[in-house]
Formats: sequence, structure tokens, C-alpha cells
Amino acid sequence: MKRSKPAPLQEEARAHRNVQPRSGRRKAEITPEKVMKYRDRRYRRRQGLRVHSSRQALEFVNDVGFCWLFPAKDAEMPTLWEAICGESRPIPIAHDDQALGHAWDWKDELPSRGLIFYGKLLRAKPTLVSLELLPHFYALSSNYGDIEDYLIEYQEGRLSEEARRVYEALLKHGAMPTSHLRRHAGLEGQSSALRFDRAIRELQLGLKIVKTGISDANSWGYCYVYDVLLRRFPDLPERAGAIHSNEAMRILLHTLLRNVGVASEKHVARLFAWELGRLAELSERWAQSEEIARGVRVAGWPGEYLASPELL
Repeated sequence: MKRSKPAPLQEEARAHRNVQPRSGRRKAEITPEKVMKYRDRRYRRRQGLRVHSSRQALEFVNDVGFCWLFPAKDAEMPTLWEAICGESRPIPIAHDDQALGHAWDWKDELPSRGLIFYGKLLRAKPTLVSLELLPHFYALSSNYGDIEDYLIEYQEGRLSEEARRVYEALLKHGAMPTSHLRRHAGLEGQSSALRFDRAIRELQLGLKIVKTGISDANSWGYCYVYDVLLRRFPDLPERAGAIHSNEAMRILLHTLLRNVGVASEKHVARLFAWELGRLAELSERWAQSEEIARGVRVAGWPGEYLASPELL
């Protein structure tokens, strides 16, 4: 798959300068209450909007485009958990909690049926992604659409030895539960547990493997089944190949802002692992064309934010 390379980065200082809105208007300022009300609606943190079934869970993921399974303390994103609860609620310790049971069941069911992508992607946290937006993430990855791309990364020192062994075990033997995968990758035993987990995370972040189901083939009676991503979604390289990296960033940023309302450029760059300088350059361009708002202030919150026009 041939894909265009990112445009040259501007100096890092551009990320921090103030850009005046067109026609000399004063920068917008909104209230925190308006932001939270907007997020509650988009996240379905209302009893009348809550998710009640796996079908509605799929509709929610397709609506928000991507979300986490559970909230993170240091980042802002919709979550399947809060959509199921219809409110912001701590994760219970009790395993017989009905909402918690739904969250675990549906995050297993939907990817097992091939209806969504599920894996440790954004900030290495369990992330659910719609099939519509998956090519945009792939277009920004280091992959070029060949199932053996990993060899280049390994030879250049960008892929660990453990990750190579796990990936090659899946290539050779096909999809398998983690208990079998550890054996075929030569990473059995307690002493290799951390190395195996790191390899799995590395391959998920690199969009090389994906969870495709669950299995009872371990001592706990519950483990994930993994496969090579391109075997699960063979049309992904072709779909991603038609997307320029700038366009992929634009769509993902618009989707995020449509969900969260406002986000700082530093938050966005950290979430997607983007270069801050490049994001600042592109967000300035999109703000000039009024696709997004830039330099927005939230009363009582520090700094300035990117914002969705839907919020403003």
C-alpha cells in the first residue's frame, strides 16, 4: 500500500502561539456547565439515552467513532461503561453488577462478530473503534499494508524480539488463545509473563494484531483470542491507502471534538501520539476555514482549547 508521507513539521513554537479568529472577532469563551452538558449528551450519561443491548452498544460505538471501555483519570473520552450506566459512575468491585456484566459481555461479543475493532490502542487503553474509522487509524500507523511489514520494523529496531515472536506465531499457526500463543512464541512461564504482555500491547498499538474472540483455554477459564489484523480485516490496506495522512488526522480530530466538545492541543497530541507542531499547523488551517474553533476559552479552566462548532 502506497501512502503519502506527512508534511514537514513546523517549529515547535508554532504550537503555542495565539491565532486570532477570522474577521478579528474576540476569542470565544464558554462555561464549564455548557461543556459538561454537551458531554453528558454525547456520552449518553443520561438515563433516557443509556445503552440497553449489544445492538445499542454497537450503535453507540458507531456514533462516537471510538471510545474507551472505562474512563481514565487523566484523559477525556466517551466510554462504553458510562453509556451503559447512563451516568458517571465508579466501577464496582462486585462482579455480579449487571451494568459491569453488560460491559464485559458486549466488549467481547462485538469484536468477536467482527463488528468493531477492540484492542489497546489510544494511550494503550482498551479502545473500541468503529469499522468506518479504523482505516483512518491505520493510515496514520507505520504499516504499509503488507502482512510481513513487521520484518522491516524489526530489522530497524522498532519492533521488539518478543513482539516478533508473537506475531510470527500467529502468522504460522493462525488465531489462537493467549495460553497457546505464549507456548508457540516461547514465552511460557511466570518469568516471561511481563515480556509477553508488553509484546501484545506493542503489537496492538502498532495495529498488527487484534482480539477476535474469547476462549476458556487457560487456568482461569477466560482469555482472549488474537489474530493478525490484516487477516481479520483484509480490505483494510486498500481502504486506508486512499486516505492522506492529513485527512486521517482531520477526521479523527473532528470526531474527537464532536464527542468531547473542547480539548487542548496537548491533550489531542498525547491521545493520538501526534507531533504537537504538526497538529498546531493543521488545526490553524482548519480553524481558518471554520471547520473547528481554535483559541476557545472555558471560564475557570486554564489555557485555550480546540472546539467543535456543534458546541459553540
